[in-house]
Amino acid sequence: MGMTRDAQSGGDAVEGSHLPLILHISSDYLDPVRPPPITDAVVRVVDRMTDHPQVVISLQRVVDPRLVEWRDFGDFKGRRLIVYRYFAPPFGIGMAACQFVVARRIGRFLTAEGLQPDIVHCHRFTFEGVAGWFLARRFGAALFCSMRGEVERKVFRSKPTYRPLFRRIARDAARIFYVSAWYRESFERYTGIVPQKTEFLPNIVFNAAPTIEPIAPNSVIVSPMSLRAIDKKGLPELLAAFARVRDRLPGISLEIIGEGPEEAAARVRSLIAAHDLEERVQIRDFMPHLALLDHLRGALAMALPSHQETFGMVYPEALFAGTPILHTLGSGIDGYLDGLDVGVGVRAGNVSDIAAGLVMLVADNAAYRARIAAASGILHERLAPDRTMNRYRAAVAEAAEAIRVRRLGRAEDR
Repeated sequence: MGMTRDAQSGGDAVEGSHLPLILHISSDYLDPVRPPPITDAVVRVVDRMTDHPQVVISLQRVVDPRLVEWRDFGDFKGRRLIVYRYFAPPFGIGMAACQFVVARRIGRFLTAEGLQPDIVHCHRFTFEGVAGWFLARRFGAALFCSMRGEVERKVFRSKPTYRPLFRRIARDAARIFYVSAWYRESFERYTGIVPQKTEFLPNIVFNAAPTIEPIAPNSVIVSPMSLRAIDKKGLPELLAAFARVRDRLPGISLEIIGEGPEEAAARVRSLIAAHDLEERVQIRDFMPHLALLDHLRGALAMALPSHQETFGMVYPEALFAGTPILHTLGSGIDGYLDGLDVGVGVRAGNVSDIAAGLVMLVADNAAYRARIAAASGILHERLAPDRTMNRYRAAVAEAAEAIRVRRLGRAEDR
């Protein structure tokens, strides 16, 4: 749906005036000019809301003021897309002031275009969440914030003086969406958010199914990742753990699937050689997404003991492929699997945990695969895109109606 320049609100901007205008603000949006690697998690949500008018502001921080840039791509795949390179010092210095400038620039654009957002959705609570809060107050819009544990945890710990502001943002927000279920308890402690205003919003995966039918696996454990991020993904510890239990896993190999610059691949090869694993570990180049999903079905297990993983889409992708997982506690998909025994959770960086987990996944593989099949309905309810987007759409409709009533009341008071 395209938007007219002189539209006075989200409802007037498109056919079907009852649909609210959603303003998305994200520092993690896969736009046409952003260099790789970056996830398309936010894009997957926006793609499923194109029946609504949407404006996307894709933020990219620059530390050189001369590189500040505003690029308007117009109507781009069913949404108005802006790429905004904004200035801000590193380490979150002057966060509130910098985000106020961001909000002011976005606000001027919306006013000039005659666009009044009904909902402002910031896809991180900190950083752009501050800008979104300013904008929601300016336009009288409902504020949505996605909570991504990796960045929120860093900011909450390193910037205690911002906690009163964050508590106020949480108080004013219409809805907080937990992408990182594992950080929910800490987020509530820091912000005092009312639990009734919160909702899970797992990243969308393409192979979700209400019935999972595992197949007989090959004797291989897979570990998909970007080779640019092997330390974050826990590869050094995974290799050390695999080396420690190699004699207990006869005939089992490990595949590292991913792409990266030659220097990254060279480091991976050196780690493999250091553990004398050349005959047991294979590096496979980038695999197209559909091919990877198919490959996961035939894997014995998927192991990715990441550090500070916000969500990790490969975890549910593996589970919906019928493959048990090794994941990190307090990170990634942790919090979405409560009550389910479909994989092994390990402490981040703990080689002994990872080694024991690998042995468990191999020794009890048939049982894990059977439990995944039995948990199909629960996994689908918690992680399937249609269920996730139904919850999101319901939140949009509820918030938009509240904003409509509030605006009508103000108009009548004039």
